[in-house]
Amino acid sequence: MTNQTPAKKTKAKGPVRWEAVIPFTIVVLLTVLYVHFFFDGHLRRALEWGLGAGLGAQVDVADLKTSFTSAHLSVKGIDLTDSEQPSRNSLSVGEIRFGMSWDALLRAKILVNEAVVDKIEFGKPRGRPGWVKPPEPPKADDGSPSMAEKLKQEALEKVQQKYDQNVFGDLAAILGGGSAQVQLDKIDQSLNSKKMAQALEAQVKAKQQEWNERLKALPKASEFQALGDRMKAVKTKDFKSPQELQQSLQQLDAIFKEADAKVKSLQQAGQDLDGDVKKIDAEVKALEAQIKADVKSLEAHFKIPQIDAKALVMALFRKQIDKYMGKVQTYKALADKYVPPNLLKKGTDKPDPSMQPRPRAQGVSYEFGRPNSYPLFWVKRTAVSSQAGASAYAGNIQGEILDITSNQVLINKPTIANIAGDFPGMGISGFSTKLTVDNRQEASLVELLAAVKSYAIDGRDLISGGDVNIAFAKATGGVGVKATLKALKELDLSFDNRFQNIDYQIAAKSELVDTLLKSIFKSIPVVTVDGRFSGTFPRINTSLNSNLGPELQKGLEREVNAKIAEARLKIEKYVQDEVGKYKAQIDAEVAKIKQQVSGELKKVQEQADAQKKQAEARADQAKKDAENSAKKSVEKEATKAAEELKKRLGL
Repeated sequence: MTNQTPAKKTKAKGPVRWEAVIPFTIVVLLTVLYVHFFFDGHLRRALEWGLGAGLGAQVDVADLKTSFTSAHLSVKGIDLTDSEQPSRNSLSVGEIRFGMSWDALLRAKILVNEAVVDKIEFGKPRGRPGWVKPPEPPKADDGSPSMAEKLKQEALEKVQQKYDQNVFGDLAAILGGGSAQVQLDKIDQSLNSKKMAQALEAQVKAKQQEWNERLKALPKASEFQALGDRMKAVKTKDFKSPQELQQSLQQLDAIFKEADAKVKSLQQAGQDLDGDVKKIDAEVKALEAQIKADVKSLEAHFKIPQIDAKALVMALFRKQIDKYMGKVQTYKALADKYVPPNLLKKGTDKPDPSMQPRPRAQGVSYEFGRPNSYPLFWVKRTAVSSQAGASAYAGNIQGEILDITSNQVLINKPTIANIAGDFPGMGISGFSTKLTVDNRQEASLVELLAAVKSYAIDGRDLISGGDVNIAFAKATGGVGVKATLKALKELDLSFDNRFQNIDYQIAAKSELVDTLLKSIFKSIPVVTVDGRFSGTFPRINTSLNSNLGPELQKGLEREVNAKIAEARLKIEKYVQDEVGKYKAQIDAEVAKIKQQVSGELKKVQEQADAQKKQAEARADQAKKDAENSAKKSVEKEATKAAEELKKRLGL
């Protein structure tokens, strides 16, 4: 017997290849599950990231839904963060929805017959501030955005410097002579007569203090009274001996000399007072002469000012220029970064209808086609609509955007947007815009016509932070804009603004300047501003014109002429009031010194003279009494000697 393994019979394969069907089914099932549960969320986050990176600010998408069966896409709640005010959205769109053609999709193309953009809002507050891309580090390449920013900053610095010198930065240049009081306020500190009067007043006060101290050191009436009391105590009669007489005379002589010294100090003080008074009188006369000279100088100082109207306009609207030029530079930088190079500059003399290169992450891809075929991307019509009332930031908008495409040459149509409406909640009415983007020729061309019949202005600063602040507290504005941009490089933009129903908010540190400016601006009910930006990026020339400059000039002339007549009458009174108060005070102080010092000196002098006379009289009396006593003593001695002689003689 032999052991043999029977050969396995190969099973015949059926019509279903399970080894291929099962993996394919798993892949399809996983794909379906991914698309159903995750694709919309991933696409929404990718859209947020891509738009945020491109615009440099946070973009939020509330909901995104796709449908492969109907080739439909719906995006809801799109919020674009305002890079200048991260707490607000620059643009909010309620919903964008569109369906794509399967015919184009099967050809690897995207064709949208009609898209809908609904519920547009501007400036809507955010729940929390959005992310804003930090500024890029500066680049050294000429023509880069950093260079444009540098040029813009230099231009603005020049405007600011000119503004400070010729507009409101130096009110003496604007109001030089327009108003007596304004002018006098400005030159008050340089008024020579006032300075002289202040110095003289200080000198007189110092002299008064000096005399007060000197009076304290001068002999008092009590001192002379004490001398008199001492003299009364000196013996002037009934001397018993010559020594006693000599002692009394010495005491009287000492008292006399002391009184004489005190009297001389009083006389010297009187002479010094006369000298000080004469000196002050001479300086007062010099002050009066200086007052007359200052009056003549002030009369010659008045003149009607001339202002640079263009510098005025550039100064007043500098902030707005800065803001809009910054936005233009930002969008220009985005265009340079993301717009296909064929839109910036084509490489052939004539456009090629079959080829249009577009940049990719790596290398360059080319789109080939034939006339009347589908371009890679084409939205034939986008209906734009919005209804006010649901939100204060929404508006009544109707419009359409035609032929958004990746290849205008292929369809031979430009992209045209026509949108009109108003925003009642924001005070905007009569808004209309027509935008045309034409890339069918050698140089791309963008044309814009926009207008707003009326928009509300609430709190717009024109000049702030200096001696003068000017703002529109409230106003109604209207604007028209016309712009062309060739090859995304050559800009020509003109606009005209009209402001009316203006509630000016003017504040100046000087009350008189404040009153003058308010009077001038009150006579300017309407302000017009026309401007033009032209040139090749980044060097854009700016030109602004406004009726505000000439109107302000007229207002200044009117106010100045009205004040000049009044000023001529007030100048002398002003100087006399300003200097006269010092002069009157000086006269009062001098009179006070004269009265106080002279009176005190006179009183003490009289007392001193009386005591001196008394001392002299007592000294004379003492001498006379001494002589009489001596005479009587001699006579007595002689009589006694005679009697003794008689006795000796026996008579």
